[in-house]
Amino acid sequence: MIGKRSLNLLIPGALALSGFWACSGSHSSGDYDSDAFIADTLTHHARYLTISDIGGGTVLADIADPWNDGAFLGRYALVHRDSTIPDGLPEGTAVIRTPVERAAVYSSVHTGGIAELGALGSVCAVADPAYFPDGDTIHTLISEGKIVDLGPVQSPSAEKIVAAGTELVLRSPMQGVTAAPLPRSVVPVELADYLETTPIGRAEWILLLGELTGKRTEARQMFDGVIDRYSELVFKAGGSALPKPKVLTESEQSGVWYLPAGGSYMARMINDAGGVWPWADTEGSGSLPLSLEKVAERALDADVWLLRTFGYAASPKTLVAADSRYAAFKPVKEGTVYGCDTSVKPLYNELAFHPEYLLADYVAIFHPDVMPDYELRYFVRE
Repeated sequence: MIGKRSLNLLIPGALALSGFWACSGSHSSGDYDSDAFIADTLTHHARYLTISDIGGGTVLADIADPWNDGAFLGRYALVHRDSTIPDGLPEGTAVIRTPVERAAVYSSVHTGGIAELGALGSVCAVADPAYFPDGDTIHTLISEGKIVDLGPVQSPSAEKIVAAGTELVLRSPMQGVTAAPLPRSVVPVELADYLETTPIGRAEWILLLGELTGKRTEARQMFDGVIDRYSELVFKAGGSALPKPKVLTESEQSGVWYLPAGGSYMARMINDAGGVWPWADTEGSGSLPLSLEKVAERALDADVWLLRTFGYAASPKTLVAADSRYAAFKPVKEGTVYGCDTSVKPLYNELAFHPEYLLADYVAIFHPDVMPDYELRYFVRE
């Protein structure tokens, strides 16, 4: 795997300015006895995940608490089934035998990553089966009785978790939300990948899935490919002869227009694709709750409008039908509205581990001169 430092030496300009490269984790895997463990750190971009190989068939994985500095959502020792559990592990470290044979997975995002690694046989149960449509492999395995349907993610069946022989549960933590209790024999693994603020930082979480399922080589190859393709696209955008377009996203919902803050994942992607984000000067990595009037102050003259919808295709016509005030925005007047209907496009399932797919759409929309033959994967211009 190419290290963070060597990549920065190869591509020092555009990526450093864009914030594409996350700093190495802001926490340490600390508190381990340095005399007992000599660790090889395997992660370099994720803010909330640190994976360290200490040898002897054991990998340590720390998942930092995004809401409490210095705290952890979970600390794990991934010990190969043929290896001895090492002494001197920090208090509270959960031991997971790998490769995991019986995992319950609460998100289709993570089952997708596991499937791409070729480890779907390790999934014994899933929550929210409605997110797996007809034709999806998971849907088929549920219908054949090979994967257990645990019900809704808010209240999965504890009885079915036990009956499925579950060793661990892969779930996503939510601030202020207490997860449904699990049987004591089941280890919860809190996948906080969606809280990462950089595309490459989030994609690096595929390495944890690789360690859990015994697919380290496959995960590393997948992640290295993502880095290569993402960086190539950033360079393409930087070489465009066209001016950088001002970009607007989403729309008002129930009187509030939520837009990415300047330090957010999406703001970084727009910048990496060679776009201008009108709120780049705002702080934070979450969303900005704005009124339509406040949005118009900065983006009435936007060149491109990107809209994610569910169940319908966005267009100037649908926007004006929803609110006549949208007619004043430049993309509506000039027909530069691009919509992604997420009910038929797999944007959300692919974005976590393949940010380069969305970046390619952005570059092609913002700078078509450098992507002349590219066919959009997610967005459609109506």
